[in-house]
Amino acid sequence: MTRRLEKIKGLIEQEISKVILYKLQDPRISLATLTRVEPSPDLRLAKVYVSVQGDESTQKDILYALRHAKGYIQSEIASHLKLKNTPSLSFYLDEGKRKGGHVLELIEKAIKEDNVEGNMNKLSFGLPKGSLQESTIGMMKNAGYKVYVSSRSYYPSIDDDEMSVRLIRPQDMARYVEKGIIDVGLTGQDWVEESGADVMCVEKLVYAKQQLTKVRWVLAVPEDSPIQSVGDLQGKRISTELVNVTKQYLEENGVNAEVEFSHGATEAKTPDLVDAIVELTETGSSLRANKLRIVDTVTESATVFIANHKSWEDSWKKEKIENLAILFHGAIVARDKVGLKMNISKEGLDALLEKLPALRTPTVSPLSGDAGYAIETVLDESVVRNIIPELKRVGAEGIIEYPLNKVIL
Repeated sequence: MTRRLEKIKGLIEQEISKVILYKLQDPRISLATLTRVEPSPDLRLAKVYVSVQGDESTQKDILYALRHAKGYIQSEIASHLKLKNTPSLSFYLDEGKRKGGHVLELIEKAIKEDNVEGNMNKLSFGLPKGSLQESTIGMMKNAGYKVYVSSRSYYPSIDDDEMSVRLIRPQDMARYVEKGIIDVGLTGQDWVEESGADVMCVEKLVYAKQQLTKVRWVLAVPEDSPIQSVGDLQGKRISTELVNVTKQYLEENGVNAEVEFSHGATEAKTPDLVDAIVELTETGSSLRANKLRIVDTVTESATVFIANHKSWEDSWKKEKIENLAILFHGAIVARDKVGLKMNISKEGLDALLEKLPALRTPTVSPLSGDAGYAIETVLDESVVRNIIPELKRVGAEGIIEYPLNKVIL
């Protein structure tokens, strides 16, 4: 093989690995091990060999999923490599005679190279890609970390030389943390439970895509469906991304039903394809728009900050992780609170304090010249608009409301 063809072969392998890791929504595909790629000399064709642990049925299922995603993978290669000839891919099962780099091993290698080239004391951090991405970046900004994500890169930059960041789907995060490929990550508690990964939950952070709240996975059916409870699902078919948790929920309720993995557009699958769905909802608006009725809550979930057990045993990493947890929690607490400053005369102090709720006892400082007191406190943002007029009426002056980045309790 020529040097040029060998180089292109390596680039194609790398791009296929990235697509499997970051972009394909089918969890079956992420279980495949990419062993080798054999492009033809004219680059019109390329044989892609994968190894899959499991029985023959599992192997065929994953191979079918890869072949189904072939067009998308080819388009991604064309977009990123800009080759004159983008090879048409054919997928085959490798019998295991030649071992190659699993996508997890490729990431692990890249992280190790980062640490060798730079500071050995470096924490690898998984940033959730998708619906949680922007809210997480905003939370990290309030915590004191500026993260920049390029539209064409899965390696965000961060203004901390002691951290390296990778964009990873929340569905995959717990598995990579468990294996130690990354030290820590932010993902949903639901995906930790779904994967069954053995990771350490450092901090629970209640925030979602739109608001500071937990999210729910709900059992939903068409509005006119006769299904009124989970018991009515006996022998029915359910579509969801949260397959394992849904199966456990049905088992706990003594229901035997078929649960199939949904590749997307889950709301559109009822009533023609399935009898019910289990879908993630924050406000319920999408379900209502699709004329679906919620029957029951399968599970609730919040964002969790998880760590690899071995990383936690490293004293430097543990301290770094604990620092992040404190700052992240402080940023979440601060999101629905504001600071309030004001002045009050000596005579009006008692009346003002009676009106003033506070996170902690308000700070009361004497003004110079015996002119009264300066008051400072932290309030829920939702009550400020109602309380400011009352404070004004009891004599408060110079009232200033200001936003908060972090509140450390």
